Amino acid sequence: MTIAVLLTLLGALSRLLPHPPNAVALGAIALYAGARLPRGLAFVVPVLALALSDLVLDLGTGREAITPIRAAVYGCFLLTVLAGRLAASAAGPLRLAALAGGSAVFFFLATNFANWLQFDTYPRTLAGLALCYIAAIPWFWNTLLADLAGTAMLFGLDALSRRGAVRAVRTAAVLSLGLVFVSGHAIGQPAGPVPAPVSEAVVVTATAAPEEREDLGTAATVVLREDIERNGWRTVSDALRSVPGVDVLGSGGPGSQTSVFLRGSNSTHALVLVDGVRVNSPFFPGYDFALQSTENVDRIEIVRGPFSALYGSDALGGVIQIFTRPASGKLSGRVSAETGNARLREETAFATGGTGPWGVAASFRDHRSDGDRANDDWRERSGSVRLEGRFSDGLHVALEGAISDGELGLPGPVGAESPRDRYHPREERISLPATFHPAEGHTAAVVLGFASSRPSYDTPGFHSDTDARTLQGRVSDSFVAGAHTVTGFGGWERWTVDDASNFGSNLDGARATLWHVGAEDSVRLGAAIVTAGLRYDRHSQYGAAWSPRATMAWRAGGWKLRASAGTGFRAPSVGELYYPFSGNPALQPERSTSFDAGVESQAGSGRVELSLFWNDFRHLIVYDFSRFQNFNVGRARTRGLEIAWRQPLTSGLAADASYRYLDARDRETGLPLIRRARNSASVGLTIEPLPGLDLSPRAALVGPRADFDALTRERVRDPGYVRIDFFARYRAGLFAPYVRMENLADRAYAEVDGYPAPGRRWAGGLEVRF
Repeated sequence: MTIAVLLTLLGALSRLLPHPPNAVALGAIALYAGARLPRGLAFVVPVLALALSDLVLDLGTGREAITPIRAAVYGCFLLTVLAGRLAASAAGPLRLAALAGGSAVFFFLATNFANWLQFDTYPRTLAGLALCYIAAIPWFWNTLLADLAGTAMLFGLDALSRRGAVRAVRTAAVLSLGLVFVSGHAIGQPAGPVPAPVSEAVVVTATAAPEEREDLGTAATVVLREDIERNGWRTVSDALRSVPGVDVLGSGGPGSQTSVFLRGSNSTHALVLVDGVRVNSPFFPGYDFALQSTENVDRIEIVRGPFSALYGSDALGGVIQIFTRPASGKLSGRVSAETGNARLREETAFATGGTGPWGVAASFRDHRSDGDRANDDWRERSGSVRLEGRFSDGLHVALEGAISDGELGLPGPVGAESPRDRYHPREERISLPATFHPAEGHTAAVVLGFASSRPSYDTPGFHSDTDARTLQGRVSDSFVAGAHTVTGFGGWERWTVDDASNFGSNLDGARATLWHVGAEDSVRLGAAIVTAGLRYDRHSQYGAAWSPRATMAWRAGGWKLRASAGTGFRAPSVGELYYPFSGNPALQPERSTSFDAGVESQAGSGRVELSLFWNDFRHLIVYDFSRFQNFNVGRARTRGLEIAWRQPLTSGLAADASYRYLDARDRETGLPLIRRARNSASVGLTIEPLPGLDLSPRAALVGPRADFDALTRERVRDPGYVRIDFFARYRAGLFAPYVRMENLADRAYAEVDGYPAPGRRWAGGLEVRF
């Protein structure tokens, strides 16, 4: 009930925000209140909130408190609450859409009839009444649009709060189709075309406010939608393999656990964000990229170095932020289907549309494939919906929801096969980002988010289920004062975990809470840009963590020198603190101190950069097998060199290459850290030999590296390997047939010992755009 009351109040008070005429979701608020609030509160709470917002809006205007129009508004509101109680409490998405549309029509008829009675604008005849209704039709579309969007948002959030995220996204998707349909007729306060996404020249993740890449004092890489499509990358992990300083390790074929290491740090030291929402698991640390496809990805930003001063826990090695595709102002999209060896079948779709300030986007993916071993199949389904509004006064709001789930066969390591083990990963995410200008020269941002990881595991005689949830909120305000760009920010996170098996419960609502405040100042001093930030985090279990960071960039001609230094931390996860077979409530956060220096040169559209880095990690959480508990006893150091080059060579030929040297060691034993190659490199070409024909060959080289034998757990040295991929596409109008080949040379190798990577894979398909 608490969630329902809060959503009703927030919905009613949203009238105080800037909006186009009549674009207020009164019908949606009334339907939701009637469907979800108890009998006594269903009428009282929304009416009081409506009256309070009217009082604020009427202050100083001289408007009468009671008029025929206002009586009609409140009467419509109360009758819609009643309709919500009678018909919406257990309604599906189609009925909710019909109720929202009916509410908008009833509101239109009643309030314009009251307008005809109250004013002398139109004759008191049937013809005058008809003229009154005709004149109000443009505003009716705004009401219908707002009620559909508001119903999707309120009932979707409510379903998600009840752990019904499938229903949430399905409801939003159906209502979004109506939103696209009516948006062709809506008349509001158009803000012009929806702005294009920021280009590669602007980086959002590296600083508190968006910054030109040339002004950054840290190493950053941006993967654009164009890069994803030209190379045929179907997963985010595929796109990350070409980024300098990034190691991607898969435990077998598609769908297997996929971890990312930044500059040799642990995979648990990479913070992953999707549209500003943290998706790292609060159960046991890290993020599995197996479910992250690229169908709905607009760009990926990878910033390397400690970023706890901005993002708090987990950002010791860096941050990977995924931005989903925005809605556009016209109906467009693409569908594709492909087939290949290993019984590969995949279908994807993306569509977007809208008009004026409103837009909607949706995506879908269905993937099925087999591996090279028994019980090595993978099935994935994912979908997303995004409702978006951009207004001329700088207000930008969105509601985005996504679900991904899969089924994976777990073949086990070679030599200890498990022919019947099955794994069912599932991720759910919803975010409510908004940006606006609270005062002249200020840009404020609010992000509310919910992320859930709900995997289950089955083996003969054993079944387990986990539900790891993160509820989060963040606010910030940036302003310019002379040569300074200052940002203040604060936020809150709640991590909650349930874990149980057929033998009983391990964790039942175990939780940890974090809140933070921080500030950053970026100042331009001639040719130099200096940025300094400080963040304070408070954890409900271990206490406080301070995270400072500073960067400097100096530009001269086409050259840039940069340097950065800072500290990072990783808060112990809920599982590390409280899991009954290893948890230790006395754990402290892992800590790091890092330094980075680099030089960059830009000539035309090309770029070359060199970076040196040094990271010290301490208080690492390690499981003690003699005491059967986690302790802060680990220490490690990583240092190395990164080189990256990207250059258009001719009008139809471009090349990129990267190299990374890494010395990563356990400071307790002096041994190399496992699964980190000392030398790794990648090289790729994008070729357009004929108009419309794209060819993209790529090669990845990974040197020998230490690992643990999958069976004996003794240290071994795995050999290096070379992997060659190829993608070709021919664009002919709306149609684009394509071919993709992975591991073209059919090399036998393993990124994780005992779990061989797939052999040669090929696929052919057709993409259709509209």
